[in-house]
Amino acid sequence: MSSHSHNKCYLASHKAEIIYRSTMLLCFLSCFGMIDNVYGTNDAVLSSQELGIPEPLVFDLVRPLNSPKGELEVNALINRSSQTGEFSWAPEIEYAFSDGYAVELELPFEYSKLEEYKVGLQGTFGELLEGRMIHGWQALGRYGRYEKRYSADILYLNGVRLSNKWSTMNMIGLRYTDFSELDNILTLVNNNFFYHYSQSLTVGVELNSEINTRKLWQYRLTPQIHYSMSSGKAIQIGGGPANLDKAVKTDWLVTVRIMQTF
Repeated sequence: MSSHSHNKCYLASHKAEIIYRSTMLLCFLSCFGMIDNVYGTNDAVLSSQELGIPEPLVFDLVRPLNSPKGELEVNALINRSSQTGEFSWAPEIEYAFSDGYAVELELPFEYSKLEEYKVGLQGTFGELLEGRMIHGWQALGRYGRYEKRYSADILYLNGVRLSNKWSTMNMIGLRYTDFSELDNILTLVNNNFFYHYSQSLTVGVELNSEINTRKLWQYRLTPQIHYSMSSGKAIQIGGGPANLDKAVKTDWLVTVRIMQTF
């Protein structure tokens, strides 16, 4: 077989894998939506925030699941690398345009240079486990200004209040890193465990995992502290090791998110 034919077969197999993964994920989300119609009670569903399930620091939600219509948040995410000294930040605005549905606009910067445009859409399926679990979906789209590249994520979201003190938020999905090369796809997994020390103070740990088509696992681990103040103000601070950057074997990242909800 010629190298040209081999490459065509390789690309075809990867495209088939992408279509298969996307179809399975959409079926997975659809099945949960149908399950919710049986077991959920959407009219009485509390938001994930009201259930005491925090948003992750690094991979946050568009808004807490099942947020009420009209809720608005502005926030800024700040990242600093101890290895490279790189400084990045991203102002963000989030709005719940309907009960359980929200949209966001984020502008990631590196120093003073605007790197990309990012938009997000999120919806809520409802509750499970007699109201202790809430679940939904999230879709994100990005356009890199300098690479001229489009990318997108689609994720299933699941939050559970385990007890009065413990809760968890988990996500699983796919990332298309470049629409012009359909074999560039990552499996995304985000796992979080939180301990509610008091009404205003929560501590937790977040593990972001990326698995590519060659089964290579990359991660970012972020222990974190959340502190809620009066009048809708809040701050999240965390930091930990990461190997998401191929050029750096293990980096140490510090992250801060400052929020104001209206």
